[in-house]
Amino acid sequence: MRAPLRSGLIALITGVLLAAPVAAASAQEDSDRRDSSRDSSRGSFDDRRNRLDIVGLVDGTKLVSFRSDSTRIGDNRDRRGGGSLDVRGLSGDTRLVGIDYRVQDGRLYGVGNAGGVYSIDDRGRAQKVKQLTVALNGSNFGVDFNPAANALRVISDSGQNLRQPFADLNAATIADGGLNYGGTPAAGVAGAAYTNNDLDPNTATVLFDLDTNRDQLATQNPPNNGTLVPTGPLGVNAGADAGLDIYSTVRNGTTVDLMAFATIRVGNQYSLYRISLSDGRANRVGGFDRNVTDIAIPLNQL
Repeated sequence: MRAPLRSGLIALITGVLLAAPVAAASAQEDSDRRDSSRDSSRGSFDDRRNRLDIVGLVDGTKLVSFRSDSTRIGDNRDRRGGGSLDVRGLSGDTRLVGIDYRVQDGRLYGVGNAGGVYSIDDRGRAQKVKQLTVALNGSNFGVDFNPAANALRVISDSGQNLRQPFADLNAATIADGGLNYGGTPAAGVAGAAYTNNDLDPNTATVLFDLDTNRDQLATQNPPNNGTLVPTGPLGVNAGADAGLDIYSTVRNGTTVDLMAFATIRVGNQYSLYRISLSDGRANRVGGFDRNVTDIAIPLNQL
């Protein structure tokens, strides 16, 4: 994020979607004021973005590191830390259901299975910062910060659609409209990620969801209504659980390039995929040797 990569978790971490133009959606979500970004494809820049550091969540209890061009745990630019950390300090939760980086402070956060929200340091120590005031409903969850609204979005395979304001941690959790396709309830959405992780007030975010029931990528627009609009098929037979994240390359405070990645289970193995935001196509990078159920990409790597 805004903070430099450090030793411990950030030093152990170590991704890349074929960036594609994304049409800006008119997001209703409070304070959404960001555009989708353009594709950047220039020699050395492409080489660097193929080696993004990524953090993975394993079985809700461990954090691992790898690169966007490799699924070998610990195969990143700084191998200190051995590639794996236990998550310690959960209170009232037994595991994390999702992780993401927050642009406002550059920290990694996780949501627990009982609704606890935690800041996680570079040694895997979790500090509880908030308890969601609406109970989680579902088996698989997508967790992502909206940088424009300064709010945490939590969606689930049951169709739950929650929004937790972060400017005031005493604010109650908001239960927004259930996930739906044109009014038909949607089940099986397991991953979520916003575009444009910057603080430019003149552009708008777009929320993408990964639907493992229909094996497709969709936009959630408006986010607060939970309305899903299909982007395109993944091209793989996805298992129920999946994780999605989008990396933003920022120049002069504004996003200029987007790269999306997902961890998807096909058969008995989770694999890392590059995801096209223009047509939803999933391109496999490689398989993991453990259950990496969610991913989070540190900010400001390019």
